[in-house]
Order: sequence, then C-alpha cells, then structure tokens
Amino acid sequence: MIVAAADALPASGLVLFFVLGLRHGVEPDHVAAIDGMTLRALDHRQPHAAWTGSLFALGHGAAIAAVALAVSLLAAHVTLPPLLVEIADWLPIVLLALLGAWNLRALLAPGHYRPSSVRMRLMPAGLRERSDVWSTIAIGLLFALVVDTVAHISAWSVFATHQGGGWWAALVAGLLFSIGMLVASTASSQLVYRLIGRASSEAAGARLRRAIGWVVVALSFGVVAYAVVDRLAG
Repeated sequence: MIVAAADALPASGLVLFFVLGLRHGVEPDHVAAIDGMTLRALDHRQPHAAWTGSLFALGHGAAIAAVALAVSLLAAHVTLPPLLVEIADWLPIVLLALLGAWNLRALLAPGHYRPSSVRMRLMPAGLRERSDVWSTIAIGLLFALVVDTVAHISAWSVFATHQGGGWWAALVAGLLFSIGMLVASTASSQLVYRLIGRASSEAAGARLRRAIGWVVVALSFGVVAYAVVDRLAG
C-alpha cells in the first residue's frame, strides 16, 4: 500500500503537498490565532509559550489527517454539487475580509490590542480564554473542522486518491501537508515569543503587538484583493 502511494504521488507531488501545508500555516487567520494564543501564553507565563504554534499544529494536523482519510474512503461514492463547490471557493475570501476588518477596527481603537482570528470567535469562550497545552491542541483541532478548511482538504484528498494510491495516498498527502503547516506555525509562535521577549519595556511590547496586527491586516486584505481579481479574471 505504501509503495502504491509513493507511485501515485511522485516527488513533485510530495513537495506540492508540503508547500501547500506551509502556505496553509501562513494564512492570515492562522497567523492571527497563533500570535494571539502565544501572547496569551506569555501573559500567563506559560513555559510552552514559544511552542504554541507547534501545539496548535499538532491538533490541526491530526484533524486534517483524519479528514483526509475519511474523504478518501468516500471519494469513489460522493460528488459535491457545483453550487457547494462554488460557495466553498468563495468562503475563505469572505472570512479573510472579516478578519482584516476586525483587526483594523481593533488597531484603530484605543487601548490594548491582541490579534483577532475569525475562527477563534467560533470557539467556546471557556476554551479560547485558556492558555494551557491541551486547550492549545484542542483549538488547533477544531480549527481544521471549519468548512473552508474541510473543503480544501477534501479536494486534494480526492485528487490523491484518484491518482491510484487509494487511501494511503490521501493519508500521506495529509501528513505532508500537516508537516508543512507545523513548520510554518512553529516559526510564527517562535517569532512572536522572541520579539516580545526582547522588548525593552511594556510600551515597546505593545508597539510590537500592534505591528503584528498591521501585518495581519495587510495579509488579509492583500490576499482578498488578489483572490477577487484572480477569480473575476478567470
């Protein structure tokens, strides 16, 4: 089975899924969620603060692998309606626009700022306010179950399955995707941890948090603009 998966996914295909994972890990909503959780962990002096992105990615990756496997087993029997595919294609753009708007509003308001994530708002209040190891993993897992992520996972799982490798191919693709996301998510929390840790004062730390917020806003609206132009041009 593993040999069949390797034959179905050549080296270029393996690299592709890893790169897709890297790209997924630097999506603005992920960056906002991980940076916000890292800052919360720092505020609570959690020893794992620098590894918040890694813990998030472990939960997220486990859910992605499970969804990829489930979809691959159903791929031969299920066909998504074109309207549902179209909605799933536009949903990330809408979520990114909301993400940019929420963070811009928070940046322009006086007082303390922390990066805001669209999907974090969907989490139970008791969970998103925690900063321990298990809550971080749980949030990462639940992040993967939002419809736009499931739709994208489903698309490449079906592709991998239909290349001839069966469910093994989809599982390998999911694991490579998760590894790429783990690398990007770890880098995100490590960067925030080191920047805030080196801040010379509370005021300097606050300025850094706002700088992170402006990066999230720029990424959000930049990706939205590119996606809208790309779809209208197509």
